[in-house]
Parts: sequence; C-alpha cells; structure tokens
Amino acid sequence: MSIPSPASDRSVVERTLSVLGAFDTGNVRLTVSEISRRSGIPVATAYRIVAKLLSWGALERAEHNRYTIGLRLWEIALLAPRHSDLRSAAVPHMFELRAMTRSAVLLSVRDGNEGICLESVSGTARPLHRSWSRGHRFPLHATACGRVLLAAADDLTWEEIHTLGLGPHTPRTVTDPAVLRGLVERGRRQGFAVCDGELLDGVVEVAAPLYDADGTAVGAVGLVTDRDRTAHDRDRTAHVHDLARPLLTAAGRISRSLALRTRTERQHHSSTDNQRSRT
Repeated sequence: MSIPSPASDRSVVERTLSVLGAFDTGNVRLTVSEISRRSGIPVATAYRIVAKLLSWGALERAEHNRYTIGLRLWEIALLAPRHSDLRSAAVPHMFELRAMTRSAVLLSVRDGNEGICLESVSGTARPLHRSWSRGHRFPLHATACGRVLLAAADDLTWEEIHTLGLGPHTPRTVTDPAVLRGLVERGRRQGFAVCDGELLDGVVEVAAPLYDADGTAVGAVGLVTDRDRTAHDRDRTAHVHDLARPLLTAAGRISRSLALRTRTERQHHSSTDNQRSRT
C-alpha cells in the first residue's frame, strides 16, 4: 500500500478546507462551478471533494444543483468550547436584555484581527447589518463589540490591524490609529464601548466585555439600535447611558454564569482524575 506524502496530505486538507471556506453568510447555496471559482480549485477536483463531503454529511444538496453546509458539520462546530460554553451562558440573558431594551443583542468573540458574531437576537429596529448576523465576521475598529475585544487584544493583533489599515465604512468611521486607541482605552475605563454610525449610518452600538472564571475577557455582548437623527447630542448621550446600564447588568450576569460553568467543569475533571488515580 502506498502512503501519501505529507505534502500531498496537506494539499488534500487545504483543498477541502478551501471548498468549505467558499461558503459564507452571503453565499450559503453554491453550485460546484461557484465553489470552484470561489476556492480557486479546478471544477473536476471541486466536484470530487464535494462528493466526499456530501457522503460524510459536511455538505447537503439543495435545489437547482446547489449545495449547502450540512448539519453534521454544524453539530461539530457547536462542540467548540468557546462557542458552546459562552453561548449557553449568554443566550438566556440576551433574550432578557432584548425584552428590556427592544434592541438587537449580539454575542461576539475575536478571531485573529476580526470579530465573529456567535449569536444574535433581533430587536424592533431595522434589520441587522450582515456583520451582526450569526456566523458573520466584522471589523474590530468600526464596531463597539470590536473595540471591546480590542481592549483585550495583544500587540500583534494591533500591528496586524494597523498593517491592513482601518478602512472607512461610513464617513463617521474612525480611521486614525491613535484616535482608535484612545477610544478603546476610554471604553476600558468606563466599562463599555460605543460606536455611532461607523459601520452602518444611523445605527448606534453599545458593547461590554464578558469574563471567564480567571477574569480574562473572552467575548463581548452588544446592543444595536437606530440613532434618533432629530435628537440633540445630549439626548443621544443620555440614550446611550440608558442602554449601558442594563447592558452592564446583563454582562455581569453572563460572566458569573460562565465562571460558574467553568468552575463546575474543572471540579468535575478534578474529581474524575482523582478517581482514576485511586483506581
């Protein structure tokens, strides 16, 4: 039996991941030709990989010769501790926060130099920007959740963001690195960050950090609401603080719930290890 070389193994894995990476929130149903074009893989190769992924359950057939991500892949993704633990701790409080504020509620984490929305609960305002939809990535510099996540980021992340550039999304987007650092530091001091029309014109986002049992910031919870264009600046500032109060309360409850889950899991593992040692 011939054994594939490490190089060929790596090539197969990379191509398979490229096929899966062709899907995103704006492209959830793709033909093989579209997968080939978006992944840069020849059609014949893409077809073979799609067939394998289909038989395993990572992809599913849709109408008009299109494919979607399969439930089996979704089930495996839900096993990621950062997703499952944080989401389980946050979702009940997110619904309570939405009921209190009538605003959309977001749960986010940082992945490299981008944020990713783990969960969202719709509010009564306009539909969410796609960056605030579950599974979608968003710029750290132009969102309140992103600035909360940046407050806990290392120097390498800041360097990468500066290298890539702080692209404008609206005329209000902060693109000066020094100004951004100042806003992130201000958010750290006051316990919450604010973005007013920087990702989507006319939309205000307020976000607060979430902490684990060790006091490490592991995510952000945010509120998204329409900005009242007719209100005076003083009234809008008061509105932001009205949102920040229940937001900070919810963030504290989520953090305590997450810490309790972490401690319970550690105690369970410690007890199991002790039993194994005695055995």
